Amino acid sequence: MIQFERKYNRMFLRDVRDIIEKYKMITPKDKVAVGISGGKDSVFLLFTLKLIQLTAIKDFELIGITIDMDLGMDFSPIKIFCNENNIPLIIEKTNIADVVFTERKEKNPCSLCSKLRKGALIRVAKSNNVNKLALGHNSDDVIETLFMNVLKVGKLGTFHPNIHYKEKDINIIRPLVNIREDFIESFVLQNNFPVIKNLCPEDKKTTREDMKNLLINLEKNYPDAQKKILTSLTNIDLFNLWEQR
Repeated sequence: MIQFERKYNRMFLRDVRDIIEKYKMITPKDKVAVGISGGKDSVFLLFTLKLIQLTAIKDFELIGITIDMDLGMDFSPIKIFCNENNIPLIIEKTNIADVVFTERKEKNPCSLCSKLRKGALIRVAKSNNVNKLALGHNSDDVIETLFMNVLKVGKLGTFHPNIHYKEKDINIIRPLVNIREDFIESFVLQNNFPVIKNLCPEDKKTTREDMKNLLINLEKNYPDAQKKILTSLTNIDLFNLWEQR
């Protein structure tokens, strides 16, 4: 059973509360769904938002949504974790893997897969009266996306912590954008949280993995690189940026 401990404030919870408040991610009466992939980030996010519900913003509803892409992954440990902590869990079966790898045979399967998974998450969320969909992107993900946009697209930008999709009338929130991936990995391991092995054939073979290695190597020479890059996202020298296209 999830229980609050004071040390969590110092370790991570204060940072999560600050980002939630800064970007007005969760307010009373919201119905928040966590997109649970089975990986470390999403289960840590579910744990963290349960703590927020217990200690800070008590008057919101919390559920989990898992999109089963038909890769043969066993989500029963996630079911047990949610049952033990009184968190409703919806597992939506789909044929996304078949569409991506068999029907479409995409050269860049990750892009299509991401779009289909997000679409399925939003569809299931809306059908269950969810108005906030929480995703487990951490601070490493923020920077990796920034690197991919700069190096692969020629665009300066990353994802926003709180985006409102007007056509779907839903917000996608990312409460973990100030939390490092290595901290999450260590915390999840120490607390024996359920993590489901990713059976995707493209796992660890993506451009994002290249960006992850780029960030690791950068931090070898500049240990505070991640902190400085995150700070730069809200410390923009507009005068010295070039004219927009």
